[in-house]
Amino acid sequence: MRVSQMVYTIIGEGIYIGEPCLLVRLSGCNLHCSWCDTPAARRGGREVPFARLVDKGISSPTKWILLTGGEPLLQRSTPKLISRWLEGGKNVLVETNGTVPINRIVQSGVSISLDVKTPSSGESGKFYEENLKYLRRNDAIKFVIADRRDFDWARNFIGNIKVKAQILFQPAWGRISPQKLAHRIIEAKLPVRLSVQLHKIIKIE
Repeated sequence: MRVSQMVYTIIGEGIYIGEPCLLVRLSGCNLHCSWCDTPAARRGGREVPFARLVDKGISSPTKWILLTGGEPLLQRSTPKLISRWLEGGKNVLVETNGTVPINRIVQSGVSISLDVKTPSSGESGKFYEENLKYLRRNDAIKFVIADRRDFDWARNFIGNIKVKAQILFQPAWGRISPQKLAHRIIEAKLPVRLSVQLHKIIKIE
């Protein structure tokens, strides 16, 4: 499999923020988001044998494995890799951009962080809506907010769906402050959680 990065760190955002994890970042992405913070993961990386990835995950001292990208679900072996890690007793958090079907990875032990791209990303028309019906209470649906237009767009989006997953609004780094976004959430009385990128705040991988 094509891998961009493997490192022991913490989960930096979302509902499991702060948990120690093995981060496995797969290479390749089908989007070009304007505020992407991992552009190097779109291409390149190195080939790592499937068996080595399985062993690396299972032997990790952490309970959690964070599988991210790029877009990790683009690689054909990803569902099988996740299953092997689960068999080894791990919990797996998968971060996906919302454009690829998630039904093959929905199982006990897996938590999914599903993005819905807002207008400022330049990719808001590519969301795969069928994914919404697979989301569970231990999953999250995330909107990265850069400006007022994004906020209003996301508010309208959540007003037209019913999901069991937790809904997160996350400020686009350097585009809007967490304070401003928090005030907007409070003023609008939205049933969402503010998500911040802790790994950037404390400057860790």
